[in-house]
Amino acid sequence: MARHYVQRLASASHQILSTPGRAVLAPSLSYIHPTANTQRLLQTSATLTSALNTKQSGIISNSKRSLYSTATNTLRSTSFATKHEVNIPSISENTAEPGFESNPEAFNFVAYAAWHPKNRSPKQRKSQNKIPYWKQLKAGKVDAGEDAFYQTFTPNGLSIGVADGVGGWAEVGVDPALFSWTLMNNAAAVAKDETSPDAHHILDVAFQQLQHGGKVQAGSSTACILNLCKTTGKMTTCNLGDSAFLLIRDQKVVYESPSQQHYFNCPYQLTVVPETYPDRDLFVTDMPKDGDQKSFFLKDGDIILLATDGYFDNVYSHETLALVNKTMATLNSDDSDDAVAAVVRELAKVLTDTAKFLSLDSKRLSPWAKDARAHGSNYIGGKSDDITLVATLVRGIHQGQEL
Repeated sequence: MARHYVQRLASASHQILSTPGRAVLAPSLSYIHPTANTQRLLQTSATLTSALNTKQSGIISNSKRSLYSTATNTLRSTSFATKHEVNIPSISENTAEPGFESNPEAFNFVAYAAWHPKNRSPKQRKSQNKIPYWKQLKAGKVDAGEDAFYQTFTPNGLSIGVADGVGGWAEVGVDPALFSWTLMNNAAAVAKDETSPDAHHILDVAFQQLQHGGKVQAGSSTACILNLCKTTGKMTTCNLGDSAFLLIRDQKVVYESPSQQHYFNCPYQLTVVPETYPDRDLFVTDMPKDGDQKSFFLKDGDIILLATDGYFDNVYSHETLALVNKTMATLNSDDSDDAVAAVVRELAKVLTDTAKFLSLDSKRLSPWAKDARAHGSNYIGGKSDDITLVATLVRGIHQGQEL
């Protein structure tokens, strides 16, 4: 079975070389160390068996996989490892310019994004070089690796989102960031154009546009979208996969979104499979309706942290809370808008810098290592991955207002 699987991979690779204008998905057989390229490609039942055998031998890859149909009945309902929880003028600092939106009746929001692409190993760079030169243009507004994000003000408030593209697509000549950035750009446009969409509607329409737009012929991504209303304070959320968000209130974490996984290290993900791929109809692909949907009513002073798994796999929720409380303690109630923006910007930067630092610690029992050990691995250390985070501060026009 393994030899047949390798032959399929070689055959698919040959199709890529012979017809560069049309991408074909071929899963990877490699179990990658966390310092290598994260791969969340569709797996065959043979690979699933290999993964289970690998678990028994005490080795768990950080390569995230999607799910073949033979595993659906037993694995689809399983949820593992609950997570703890733009205008872009200054790319060199890896931060996005904040924005203010106000309504005299309720709330305004201050949002900042920060990101760190992971360090690429020689093996990863070699894999990236397989992408044809005509496809090597930057897919997004900034280099966030395979991550993408958006932050846009809408007629009713603020909409933010993150997506984590599947890195393994680079092995077959597909830019992984093209899917995630197209999805996020579509979501930003949907949120901005419609009067009162909820987060699920935004993701659903954005994915439909991606499927039918013709720009993305192959790819996969997780996605998490939050939509905040400035008049009512209501926040709707839709999270598909292992990106996540934290809601912090009164210096406490009051909600942390769960990680959606079919089985360990296989998160839910949106996928486009090329028409030419053999047995493409046998693959399980998740849809926006499968995302975890919630709604909240926000209060003055709430802090929302939205991030890809590269952050949450390296920083525990109590560590995040300590950093948030320390940074926000410098903020006074009578500070100017510029001063508030500076603090939120610093918060986003501190959090992503910390996650990057911890991801390089080879002796730390990181959240990802802890989860891996719970599933039979002896892995220790941080997880090298793209890290993207959007920090948002909720400001009530009437101080102390509760909705």
